[in-house]
Amino acid sequence: MPGIVVLGMHRSGTSAVTRILNLLGADVGPEDDLLTEYDNPSGHWESKALVACNDRILAAFGRSWDFPPWLGPGWERSPRAERLMPDMADTFAGVFGSEPWVWKDPRTCLTFPLWRRVLGPSVLVVLVLRAPGAVVSSLKRRDGIPTVYGSGLWHRYLRAAVRSSEGLPLLCVHFADLVASPANTVQRVVGDLAALGVDLRGDVGMAAASVQGQLVHDGEPTALVRRLTEPTVEVLRSIPASSRSFRPPTWSEPPWVRPALFAYRAQWALRARHGHPLTPVRDGTPAQDGR
Repeated sequence: MPGIVVLGMHRSGTSAVTRILNLLGADVGPEDDLLTEYDNPSGHWESKALVACNDRILAAFGRSWDFPPWLGPGWERSPRAERLMPDMADTFAGVFGSEPWVWKDPRTCLTFPLWRRVLGPSVLVVLVLRAPGAVVSSLKRRDGIPTVYGSGLWHRYLRAAVRSSEGLPLLCVHFADLVASPANTVQRVVGDLAALGVDLRGDVGMAAASVQGQLVHDGEPTALVRRLTEPTVEVLRSIPASSRSFRPPTWSEPPWVRPALFAYRAQWALRARHGHPLTPVRDGTPAQDGR
């Protein structure tokens, strides 16, 4: 039975979807390895060991989750990438020992081409999409990330996730549908997964009940976010709900994304060097770690 990789931008509902799949019967790994932080007290449902492994991959290419690298075609076969694979394989084997498993870490949107070499072909992707205005607003609340930079991150993550899923069985879940109609959406997910070879037989009602509407902070996007993201939103609407062999739509990263990411990161680094990093706000109090 294929393992499930949940892909989606940070703050897109990937934690909720992963928990649903876990309640339906997919393994998320050892309980003492699961990440819980201030921004998601109910749990991220992601492995601390694999988050650290993804951070090592990004660091090897000189970047981080909040300053993602631009990785050209074939980067996953470079000597630098090849050297990372033994550590990746060992880390993954240390987390998952049974099937079916479900693994979620938004960083995997960026690193998935290399993980595909490690995991092999028996993988199914669940792509989680959420309105970019909600994502950008949530990033701003949690991390202090400005609107333009958050929009750029959204573009970079989703384009990487979609492109790297080519040829795999894929299920697309819209977070808005899950919030609006949890039971129907979970039932649809169960049926589509079964058709793609993953038979999860957990309690659908319990899985649907895990969706906590009170934690959803969606609202109308600002005019700026709409202008920056609408062309890509239109492309994403063409992704089918389910596909046995996914054929990604073709679109180019908007030309403003790369310079925007560099400009913001340079400001962050300069302030940090002088002891005044840009920091998120937690309950009205600036955080100390810049994350």
